[in-house]
Amino acid sequence: MFAPKGILGPAAVIVLGTVLTACIHENKYRAELASPLNNAETGVIIISAGSPTPCHALGTPTGLHILPASGPFFPYRAVATLEVDSQYMESDFLDHHGGLSVLQLPPGKYVLVPFAMNPYVHYFRPPKADFEVYANETAYLGEFFMPACEGDAGMGFLDQEARDLALLVEKNPAFANVPITKRLLMFTGRQPFWPF
Repeated sequence: MFAPKGILGPAAVIVLGTVLTACIHENKYRAELASPLNNAETGVIIISAGSPTPCHALGTPTGLHILPASGPFFPYRAVATLEVDSQYMESDFLDHHGGLSVLQLPPGKYVLVPFAMNPYVHYFRPPKADFEVYANETAYLGEFFMPACEGDAGMGFLDQEARDLALLVEKNPAFANVPITKRLLMFTGRQPFWPF
């Protein structure tokens, strides 16, 4: 097979990066798949994430790791991984690109850390948001919002409770009479350079 020198390697990297990023896009925490609490041993968190427009796989699409707060903050320890602005995810919103997620977790302290979904880009000491999950409580944490597909500049949390809870009930009527506590996230520091 003829392949000009120097072209096959970069082309393979581009194709592989696009394929790997596309494989992540299934959101198993979609609102329509969630169930309200039925025991006192877990808690439920509701969070949305989005950006004005989707981010191309070869740019810097962002994801969110939810990890136990005790560390270390290695990706394999994540109890959940959410997408923010990947072009491969289906958007739940009409006015911007993003999704609504509902997670059932054991009680305890957790940390939310953004990460670059491009395997060749890394956030150096990304911001982190600490939070706690309480047994037998359903909590709304807000919307993690990226203003542009440009790394960690300007990312933050918005209070979109009315919009997100209306969407939750529309997608999953079982949540219509569930009492929901608002616990808006905020950045509490930066992840250490070393993951410990």
